Amino acid sequence: MNKHLLKQFLIQVWARFLYHTGAWRLVDRLAPRRLLILAGHCVDDPLVNGDLPAHLRIQPHHLEFLLRALGGRYPVRTVAGGLRALADPKGPRGVVALSMDDGYRDNLTALPQVLAAANAGCTVYLESRVLTDGRTNWGHEFFWLLGRGRDSCEAFARAWVEMDDSSEAGLLFQDLLSRGAADEYSIKKVLKYHCEPKQRDAFVRQRFEAQGGDGAALCRRIHLDSEGVKEMLGRDVGGASIEAGGHTRTHEVLSSLSAEDQALEIGGGRRDLEELFPGACGATFAYPFGRAWDFNPDSKAAVRAAGYEAALTTMPGVVTQDSDLYALPRFMIDDSTQLHMLVAQAAGGFLLMRRRT
Repeated sequence: MNKHLLKQFLIQVWARFLYHTGAWRLVDRLAPRRLLILAGHCVDDPLVNGDLPAHLRIQPHHLEFLLRALGGRYPVRTVAGGLRALADPKGPRGVVALSMDDGYRDNLTALPQVLAAANAGCTVYLESRVLTDGRTNWGHEFFWLLGRGRDSCEAFARAWVEMDDSSEAGLLFQDLLSRGAADEYSIKKVLKYHCEPKQRDAFVRQRFEAQGGDGAALCRRIHLDSEGVKEMLGRDVGGASIEAGGHTRTHEVLSSLSAEDQALEIGGGRRDLEELFPGACGATFAYPFGRAWDFNPDSKAAVRAAGYEAALTTMPGVVTQDSDLYALPRFMIDDSTQLHMLVAQAAGGFLLMRRRT
């Protein structure tokens, strides 16, 4: 068994022990005060998100089950509400917050019912170009091509090589093809990190439209428009609430941009939201993609300059009072997420282990 598999095995053993024995209650008292921020994208609704990959969707009954179970142990709030509770000396030892990225339409058609049933809050992070221009990002056009069977990963890579076989992206696509490794994950990785953005966007858009894709119609189907966002923010979800947060203008990998362009993406996105939703554009921001290599110190500076009070990553972990407010961890959830793992995280079980080693 290699080190990674051994580590995952031990993590599972520890989480199951804490959950099934009830030892999480003791750990909860011993661990520092903490906030577990859950991160998702879509609540499964085939009419609006059926073309999106399964890892972006979570079944409503599974999300409700997780939120109800966690809510029986900890309050489940918006991200800003969770941060306020963590900063309050009289607040609970543990808090959970739910976040959803990208502003999908199911955040109105399916999410509020789940939140109301579980008495849970949520923060929805919005790309502003979707709202101002009615245009989604290249990734959704790529998912549409694959999800509708209009394209294959191999055909996509071959078409790129025919257009451009000498750039970094062209060479990487050739390597994938030669190894028979041109799968969705590998193609998307090249498109994210090794392509000139304008060239990538134009290439994906051309293939999308050549197969009958309609960008404006796709955006309307999968994303909320400004009226939808207003309706979502005003929805009654019991004793909790839904709030908005920033997620740039176009969902680009921030670390690939200059400091000036990052400021335009982050600050421009916030200005768009302030114009559309005065007083409701939110106090927190989520980095697109959110891994440690997807943002940099310039990103953090731009988030501060835009007036956000905190920024979220997709790096796993829990937030404590010592956490960097502009690089807060989140725990990604989908249909494979197990309750014992979330309870162990929320109780500070892994935080306590790190403090003891």
